[in-house]
Amino acid sequence: MLMCNRLALGALAALMMLGPVEAGGDDPPPFASATEAYRQGASALKSGKTAAALPALEYAAKRGVLGAQVKLARAYASGRDMPKDDAKAFSYFQQIADQQADISPRSPIAKYTAEAFVALGQYYLDGIPAMSLAPNPSYAAHLFRHAASYFGSGEAQYRLARLYMNGDGVEKNVGLAVNWLATAAKKQHAASQATLGEILWRGQDVRQRRARGLALIILAHENGVASGKEPKWIGELYREAFAKSDKPTRKDAEALLPELGSVKAAVAPAAKAKPTEVLVMPASDGAQEPVAPTASAASDAAPLSQKGTPPIGLSVGFGATSSKPGGLKP
Repeated sequence: MLMCNRLALGALAALMMLGPVEAGGDDPPPFASATEAYRQGASALKSGKTAAALPALEYAAKRGVLGAQVKLARAYASGRDMPKDDAKAFSYFQQIADQQADISPRSPIAKYTAEAFVALGQYYLDGIPAMSLAPNPSYAAHLFRHAASYFGSGEAQYRLARLYMNGDGVEKNVGLAVNWLATAAKKQHAASQATLGEILWRGQDVRQRRARGLALIILAHENGVASGKEPKWIGELYREAFAKSDKPTRKDAEALLPELGSVKAAVAPAAKAKPTEVLVMPASDGAQEPVAPTASAASDAAPLSQKGTPPIGLSVGFGATSSKPGGLKP
């Protein structure tokens, strides 16, 4: 299903925020090509040479090279390789989502598009004071829903489930929350396993199933440890649930582990294209034909263009164009 409209970028505002310097009309281009600029920028960034990496990556990103957009978005969002700047991260994630919104979920670059939708959804959930972006939970749910249903993103499914659990931006619906958590848990998404496990173990708004809940919590803990970055809350939940469960419950939980899946293994790269190939190619104008999304709740799985209404002042995509830096306003 193609989206009815491509997402609107607010390009003028983005360019004014990022401000890459263009060579004059009579000057030779600073790089042989956009892909070469990306390679140079990526190499410099890896070597810790941020000052050399930034102009090269900006040059490539402006010309639609996905890898450059991803690296800049992540770098500004995390503050690892360059000073944290949520407004710039937002703009780069926005470019990715706009260019790739209709790409097939089976494409090797679909995961980067889903990541962009999730990041943008979180920015709309929290707001960005530096660019006058006010919190808008209902629109955040709109973006999470597209990444969850169309791209099948476990992270988006988890974040959408949290909104349904709390009634934040959507009408509270524990049933839908549990469905989305279960869908993500099957992908061995640790936070979804832990959250769903806690709901079942404690019997929060659902029939209590202590053994199944404990089994999910155990899997979440194992996945978190295997990833090398287990969130503190999952470790604490695991220790509490294990300590407060009796021997029969633990035994039943262990018996359920094979049914619920094993620790998440590394995903093999797609056969059609290597990551280094798909990341360096400039964006094309034509979108690939997407396949139908799979979701645990059919009524909640409509594509972005068919589910919900964008808030006043916003396009079907993200923000209204403004002539001022950081001027995307809800």
